[in-house]
Amino acid sequence: MSKPTDAQPDCATDALRSAMVRARRQSHIDVKQVVATEAFLLAIPKTDLHVHLDGSMRLGTLIELAKEQGVELPSTDEAELRRTVFKPQYDSLEEYLKGFMYLTAVMQSAAPLERVSYEFAIDNYEEGVRYFEVRFAPQLHASADAEFGIRQVIAAVDRGLRRARDEFNERLQKSGLDEPLYEYGIIVCAMRSFFPGMSRYYTALLALHAHEPADFVSSMASTALVHASVVSRDEDQIPVVAIDIAGCEQGFEATVHKEAFELAHRHFIDKTVHAGEGYGPESINQAVRDLHAERIGHGFYLFEKDMIKNERNLGKDGGERFLSSLVKRICDHRITLEVCLTSNLNTMPELKLKDHAMKKMLAHHVAVTLNTDNRLVSNTTVTKEIRSAIDAFDLSPKQLKDIVVNGFKRSFFPGSYEERRCYVRKVMDYYDRLAVEHGVA
Repeated sequence: MSKPTDAQPDCATDALRSAMVRARRQSHIDVKQVVATEAFLLAIPKTDLHVHLDGSMRLGTLIELAKEQGVELPSTDEAELRRTVFKPQYDSLEEYLKGFMYLTAVMQSAAPLERVSYEFAIDNYEEGVRYFEVRFAPQLHASADAEFGIRQVIAAVDRGLRRARDEFNERLQKSGLDEPLYEYGIIVCAMRSFFPGMSRYYTALLALHAHEPADFVSSMASTALVHASVVSRDEDQIPVVAIDIAGCEQGFEATVHKEAFELAHRHFIDKTVHAGEGYGPESINQAVRDLHAERIGHGFYLFEKDMIKNERNLGKDGGERFLSSLVKRICDHRITLEVCLTSNLNTMPELKLKDHAMKKMLAHHVAVTLNTDNRLVSNTTVTKEIRSAIDAFDLSPKQLKDIVVNGFKRSFFPGSYEERRCYVRKVMDYYDRLAVEHGVA
């Protein structure tokens, strides 16, 4: 964890305050047009709190690694792969997920994992993403023995991320610029479901416990992941900040992983859960109620009363009370929704951006962040996601700043509280300075 430098103040400087006063005195500007300029959106400090490592690989790297490892791809031409596999639009979630089998296939040892992680961090930092929390499922990459277990997978990813971060911070400090440092956290994903052949780890686990109920084996796997992650954090000094569960929601309830999340809770590992992406509000409720989720991945169906299935939750009012209570709980506790606009459009062909649930989230004052989900599979960047939100929901400059800063405030920042406070203050001052420079009130 990089320590804050003396150049990181706790409050805005007098010069910055003076500049902001001068900006307010300037003649009226078309604020929305200025906010949406490419230069401003690229310059502002950004976060990505919901982004998958495998789904964000460089396409050229996939082709190179596949050739080195003898992994057969549908094509070795980037344009053809973008046309047939990593498409501009998908017909379903199943089609969206198809490309992941090629991506994970070339990430089965330390060297490619480190390379992919390093390039991932470079791509983010070069775009002005000052802080990200990259997530991946170590058990999709681990072997069935101790030579390349969960701990070794996490270490390989961390080496790549750390190398990129240190390079960028060294460059920044040599420049003498008064800007926020580059940082990162790691989120490990357990899987809601898995099957023989999905990975070496899962194949071996299922073979060893062939006569155990599926839910028991799933619980065992996620609990093992938490144990290894605690060791990675405490003994290896790797910034493992949270646990997540990913995969198909329908038919694979979050409560199966309750023991693992209780273990994470006891060890001060934060919790985020993919929920409300492929199933309704009850999935989000399970994540919040049973898994102590501090953030929700997607949460797209939060307001969909018609998707409530349980008779008890439906009650006499058709689920109105259940839904309002859930939204109140999320707002009261500032449980943040990790919104991924392009990804949702990719997997819901009938969805129009203007109708995205983020519009209701903003109206209900739900805490949200904007994220990519998968930079390659969704062919997007954080800057593109912000631009989409500005255009679709007519964000004001204040709303934009609140959403951007919320990414830093609601992160699972791995440093101390004082380091976190100083870092967020630094980000806010830097954002304000850029707003003045770009003429944004």
